[in-house]
Amino acid sequence: MKNKIRIATTALALCSGASLFASAPQPNIVHILTDDLGWQDVACYYRAEQGKESIYETPNMDRMAKDGMRFMQAYSPAPTCAPSRAAYLSGRTTLRTGVYHVLGGWPVRARTANHKYIDPAYSGRLPMDAPTIANSLKDSGYVTAHIQKMHVGGIHHGFPGPLDYGFDFSWTTGARMRYNDAELWDPSDKKRADYQGIWAPLKPRHTDFPSSRDPNAPYALDEDDRPFDSVVDLAVRWMDKVRDDGKPFFVNFCPSFVHGPIATRDRKRLEHYCKKMGYEFPTDAGRLTDKTKGQVNPYYAAMIDSLDWQIGKLIAFLEATDDPRNPGHKLIDNTYIMVSSDNGGSVHAGTITGMEACADNSPLRDGKKSMFEGGLRIPFIIQGPGIEAGSVNQTPINLIDMLPTYVAMAGQNDWKEIDVDGCNVLPVMLGQQKEVFQADGRVRDTMLYSFPIEHVGSSVIRKGDWKLILNHVEEMNGLPQVQLYRINNADGSVSDIGEKNNLAESHPEKAKALREELEAWLKKYQSPLPYKNAQLAKNPLAGTEQVPAMVEKTTDGSTIRMRVETGANKARIVEARLIYTTNGTDELRTNKHYEEWFPAPATVLVDGAEAVVPPGMTHGILYLRDENGFMVASEAMEPRMTPGSDIWAKGTEFIQDGYAYRPGLIALIETGRAAQKKANNWRKRLLRSDQDVSDLALALAAAEEVSTQPVEEKTYAQAIRDLRNAIRALDVPEARLDVLNQFKAPKWAAQ
Repeated sequence: MKNKIRIATTALALCSGASLFASAPQPNIVHILTDDLGWQDVACYYRAEQGKESIYETPNMDRMAKDGMRFMQAYSPAPTCAPSRAAYLSGRTTLRTGVYHVLGGWPVRARTANHKYIDPAYSGRLPMDAPTIANSLKDSGYVTAHIQKMHVGGIHHGFPGPLDYGFDFSWTTGARMRYNDAELWDPSDKKRADYQGIWAPLKPRHTDFPSSRDPNAPYALDEDDRPFDSVVDLAVRWMDKVRDDGKPFFVNFCPSFVHGPIATRDRKRLEHYCKKMGYEFPTDAGRLTDKTKGQVNPYYAAMIDSLDWQIGKLIAFLEATDDPRNPGHKLIDNTYIMVSSDNGGSVHAGTITGMEACADNSPLRDGKKSMFEGGLRIPFIIQGPGIEAGSVNQTPINLIDMLPTYVAMAGQNDWKEIDVDGCNVLPVMLGQQKEVFQADGRVRDTMLYSFPIEHVGSSVIRKGDWKLILNHVEEMNGLPQVQLYRINNADGSVSDIGEKNNLAESHPEKAKALREELEAWLKKYQSPLPYKNAQLAKNPLAGTEQVPAMVEKTTDGSTIRMRVETGANKARIVEARLIYTTNGTDELRTNKHYEEWFPAPATVLVDGAEAVVPPGMTHGILYLRDENGFMVASEAMEPRMTPGSDIWAKGTEFIQDGYAYRPGLIALIETGRAAQKKANNWRKRLLRSDQDVSDLALALAAAEEVSTQPVEEKTYAQAIRDLRNAIRALDVPEARLDVLNQFKAPKWAAQ
């Protein structure tokens, strides 16, 4: 009855032409973004597709579907965690964020000496100047929190974190990414300080399970023998604290379940699923099953169960707690709650014994890391004001749609003014329309993907009922270059969601049209693609003999150039990119894990390429692609996984002469002069009379003196660091350049 009342009230407001929230305050928003949860790991999805009961028990998610709406064609923006989360937070596709996979921020090099293809460069973090859900909702009066997994902040342990992307409160992995609110998070409280909660890596699998009911024990059991989870406990306590602030709240709750390692701290649930699946309860950390398909893993089942329990705890709090902004109502009455996943289910995941089966995505093909439906299609359930109870929706939606949708939930009509690729799908959720409309008013009938990484190396276009996969590394993945599938029939019924029937040859015109549209999109956004490896010692690829060698590297001020061989027997250069770091050498980092590399544009020349150096660059490498797809680099680097080498080595230690220091310092000096001029002009016009440029003047003078000297790493590094800090201290546009704020944590401050 409570849900029907909410629906009726909202419908009345809509029919009268009033705002959606005319009769209630701005709604709270809770998004539970799970990790690697498969399409059919949720029992109600499995039941609908398979026509039978799931082994997994998910009563809380099932109840959400009963009280709200279940989307059957919800999609992640990417088939792995980091790119999907960056796209979700920004409302932009991966081609706009520059985050393609989970290991961005490396200089480009082959994985091994025998790899035919080389991953292109991509960023390890969401750009600081990208729009974010947190900033957009703050502009609408919301208080915001991010809890647990972030995975979009780069590889240098601390910056940027959730607070840097606009969240008011964060509690997550990585040094300095946690906000120490003593009322909520006390590092000395061992019971609550574990930011990974009951998911905290279990290596080996537990055989010594928590058994204590002592409330002070780290994993004290509750009345149902559930181990205490610090993550859900924190989310509840944060919502309880901020509900009295007079503002709506947004919680980005990102539990690490059900990502590997596949293990559990919940003995009672493991015993239950072992019995249910016909296994003896394990007495050691070994594997239970060698089965590869189906819902066959009791450890994974227990993890699904724990995730569902976490969701239930959040909902129970909302149902039981009074809403100060809406007297006479509970928080649940004015809260949108969503459950989704960052990508498709992981078909196999790591344990102490190796890889084991976990998610079963059938009838969808494959899973995480795949561009087939099993890697991209996700569960998505929403309940809240105006959502029809028990409804099932077939409209395709994507996690990049959440930012504009949340802005619409907040009662704002300006989502079209935000530079995002997603669309407002709130009208679809409210049953007002069946189609999704773009900012320009056209129906959104297309989704585009690019995952140019590893053996997958492919891009995808989903247009209406059709889906085309374009493979860029068909020699490695063994799949045809072009695959065409009809996912649905014209009447909306299912056709081939298992992607078993490749129609590329039987429908050549459809394949041609979709390929051309996909390639135009890739070209528009200069999508990076895998390089062919010209250094293969065995079985070199065709065209290797035409790869032009580097002739010369030069620099002129803040510009760098690379010349290559030319001639009839040498391939033309068709693409160039600069990969750089502003944090090279031990002078700017405590260890090699803190070095991070970023891609930047470069210009193709008749005999090579050139690039304008980003201010403060300490090392840079030019990467060229010839017309046959081979990589030509200004700096030779050994493979990432050469026997005896460190897989995590980032690159500076291998570089002999990567255009180091002087061009970056000169570019930074130019930026500093512009900042100085801007600040002085503002002082003269009395717009910012408090701007003190004396520190900048001193740093500029010192840097200009250093730039006339032969390069000495320590001296140049210090000059770059001091000048960067002096520019950032001013309130001028130059201070907000992303390149100057790549390493802003105290570790990089002047000593």
